[in-house]
Amino acid sequence: MRALLTTDGSKEATAALRAAGRLLASEDRHIDVLYVAPEPHAPKSGKIAKRAYQHRAAAETRRILEEAQRTLKEEGIDALTLAETGSPAAVIIDQAEDYDVTVIGAKGSNVRSDVGLGPVASRVVEHANGCVLVGREPPGDRQARILVPVDGSAGSQHALDALSSFFNLESADITLLHVLETLWLPSHPEEESLGESDLDYQQASQVVAELRREAEQLLAEARSRVLEHHPAVTTSIREGLPGNEILSEADQGDYDLVVVGANAASDMKHSVLGSVSSKIAWNAPCSVLIVRVPE
Repeated sequence: MRALLTTDGSKEATAALRAAGRLLASEDRHIDVLYVAPEPHAPKSGKIAKRAYQHRAAAETRRILEEAQRTLKEEGIDALTLAETGSPAAVIIDQAEDYDVTVIGAKGSNVRSDVGLGPVASRVVEHANGCVLVGREPPGDRQARILVPVDGSAGSQHALDALSSFFNLESADITLLHVLETLWLPSHPEEESLGESDLDYQQASQVVAELRREAEQLLAEARSRVLEHHPAVTTSIREGLPGNEILSEADQGDYDLVVVGANAASDMKHSVLGSVSSKIAWNAPCSVLIVRVPE
């Protein structure tokens, strides 16, 4: 596994480094840590002024990378350091092509909001290929709790494969979740039908039962994909809007990581997770791994 860990020296970036250190698999891994300095705005005249500016910029780069190395060292990781200059999002997206996992903090040092993603993280999540880990506060000494939504799509299958390949599952508590979208079904027998083709309550109950059977089959198949790597896997079925239910489960279950697939599929049945992966990355209370299906 090749992992690119990014930093800008902010507390959010430091939290992402620690999360990566505790969640990523420790065997057969190569870790690089990258700092992208902003485009220089050195004085237009005066050699001494330009030289002083360059010296300060180089010192700041060294400081940020040395702090990142110390943080990773505390997590048992020896990382090589990389420094680039330019647009942070553009450089990270370009560099991500050569790595299996790219790690980024939810927000940068200049973002004042306490929620959501910063502009750099947002662009990386949207455009970077492969797996992007939005790192938030890492798990403590207890075993990590990992939530994996499953909808049977290529995205969720790739998410399960990424989970098994790149993460430390030996002591992890894993929950596979499927969300039934049943809000379009009538919920009471006395509910009036809007047309001859509308489902009545009895038919709706049969549809829900069939959807639940399909969900149980999907979860059983998903469980078999990770069973070899982790024999203790919990499955769960919830009803409602996928994005809302995944976030609710992530919050109520005190999870440390949510793993979601980002699908390119155009059919409605197999694009559920792809339509909500961004929402999860923005609003989850924990780290989120977005796994994009290769084109």
